[in-house]
Amino acid sequence: MLKIALEIDMEDLVKKALQVEDKRGRDIVIRRFGLKSPDMYTLASLGEEYGLTRERVRQIEASTLHGIKERIKEEKQSLLFLELMEKYLESVSRVRRSDFLARDIAVLCKAHEDYHPVFENKLNFLAKVLGHPYIQDETQDIHTAWYLDQETHNLAMKLIGKLLKYKEHDFDKYMGEVRDEHNITESVILNYLSLSKNFGTGPYGHMGATHWLHVNPKTVKDKAYLALKQKGEPMHFMEIARLVNEMSEKEKAHATVHNELIRDPRFVLIGRGTYSLNE
Repeated sequence: MLKIALEIDMEDLVKKALQVEDKRGRDIVIRRFGLKSPDMYTLASLGEEYGLTRERVRQIEASTLHGIKERIKEEKQSLLFLELMEKYLESVSRVRRSDFLARDIAVLCKAHEDYHPVFENKLNFLAKVLGHPYIQDETQDIHTAWYLDQETHNLAMKLIGKLLKYKEHDFDKYMGEVRDEHNITESVILNYLSLSKNFGTGPYGHMGATHWLHVNPKTVKDKAYLALKQKGEPMHFMEIARLVNEMSEKEKAHATVHNELIRDPRFVLIGRGTYSLNE
């Protein structure tokens, strides 16, 4: 895979792809895919600028992309690109979040030392032009993702759905069930779950759905609960407040934290200013 990567000049391939006579079509493609800046323009914004309907902009984009595909699909660099991406996806369980993929490919191709959004956009552009691997566009809940086949993509979405509906809020139990049911490794499961914007890691390293308290505590009292749960022993409210503030963007006054401890039945005062969990 490394040998193939070093033979590919991604920048040159993109330049060849953009050798389009229709300057308007070229500009629309560049801006729709964010090939010169990370920002990607909508059909509506380009239509307003060019005095065209959204549908007309879409037609120009589609026609331009078709012409690009016909011109570069048999290029040696294009064939190497397809071979590299297929081998890469095979090595990472056949599906990968787009920004993770771009970071890995940049290192392989020695294109960038670290992730760069325009490089990611260029990879997505080439894949869409060539028609493979497949790309799922970003949605409200899912990151942009690459995949080799629909079956793998469907399984990833199924496991994400299972996590979001998992009532026990126990990630280890969830992982065990999925591992046994589908005979796949934990690294594969984590790769699938990384596609979801609703999967994350909490302040103490607990993984799971972002609506789980120990992954994404939102209120002062939930952060206090998590701090005490993690500590496993009683703490003075000043120490609890310090830990709450470590989880917060805006610092909370010690008195504010103390008031939440007093009001919430999950906490029990066991000494002067010292609280434990009522469990």
